[in-house]
Amino acid sequence: MLAEHRHFTLPGESRLHADVTVSPVGELEVNILEQNSHLSGEFDQLYFYSEGKKTELVCKDQIKRDDVKWHLSLASDDARELAKLIELAEEEYEILMRDL
Repeated sequence: MLAEHRHFTLPGESRLHADVTVSPVGELEVNILEQNSHLSGEFDQLYFYSEGKKTELVCKDQIKRDDVKWHLSLASDDARELAKLIELAEEEYEILMRDL
């Protein structure tokens, strides 16, 4: 079980670039290259909200679900790919835990 890495161009005028890592232990890490910023969250904190050709990825606080830790706009196709990677990582983790 290996971490999956993707490079996305974020929609909008700024055209920022994000390096995304989906960890098999249930964590997502995002590095916005031009801003030198690092975002992270656990899978159960992540929510996808679609708006036409864009999808908002929101990381909410574990305790206070109404509090947003961070959010990121993605192209809808990129968001679907990311959601699939997260789903596959969760499935692989469940299989590994069952086998132990």
